[in-house]
Amino acid sequence: MWFLRNLLTQRWMGVLLGIVVFVIGWSTVRVVMERLQLQHEIGDLQTNVQAQETQLKEYQTLLDKIKDFTYIEREARLKLALKKPGENVFVVPDALLADATPHTNGVRELTNPERWWKYFFGG
Repeated sequence: MWFLRNLLTQRWMGVLLGIVVFVIGWSTVRVVMERLQLQHEIGDLQTNVQAQETQLKEYQTLLDKIKDFTYIEREARLKLALKKPGENVFVVPDALLADATPHTNGVRELTNPERWWKYFFGG
């Protein structure tokens, strides 16, 4: 009889020990998964912070430009077509600017290898 009672006690102790190990293992896995998720979120937030810092630097540069009077004047001239009193403004179409390229009077410009040939061998 004592053998049977001892065997039942050992089985229940084994089952109880198994349940305890399972609960501890489950808790450990859950904590590790939460930690990995938090590390991933921290990485995303750090990337976001770096992007925001870059954007802040760009805005700071733009703000510094806007504080400069010559920048404001240039933007007003280009975008708002404003002018100073007594100043005359001429508008040159882009088609005329393309024709204003310097001409070589029919003389062909030498290529780089031709210039080297001429430098070393004269001619």
